[in-house]
Amino acid sequence: MPAALLLLRSLLIRLLGSTLARSAAQLVARALSAAAARLGTLLRHIWARVRSRESREAVLSCVLCVLNMSKKVDG
Repeated sequence: MPAALLLLRSLLIRLLGSTLARSAAQLVARALSAAAARLGTLLRHIWARVRSRESREAVLSCVLCVLNMSKKVDG
C-alpha cells in the first residue's frame, strides 16, 4: 500500500476514534446528568416524607456515605 494511503488511513482511524470517544463522553455525561436529576428528585421526595430529625439525619448520613465512597473509587 502506498505511503499516502497509509497516512490517510491512519488519519481516518484517528478521526473516527476521536469522534466516537467524543460521542461516548457526551452520552455518559447526559446519562449522569439524568441520573443526578432523578436522584435529586427522589431525595427531595424522601426528605418531604421524613418527619423526625433522627430519620433526616440518617438519610443525610447515608447520602454523605455514598458520596464519600464514590470519591474513594475515583481516587
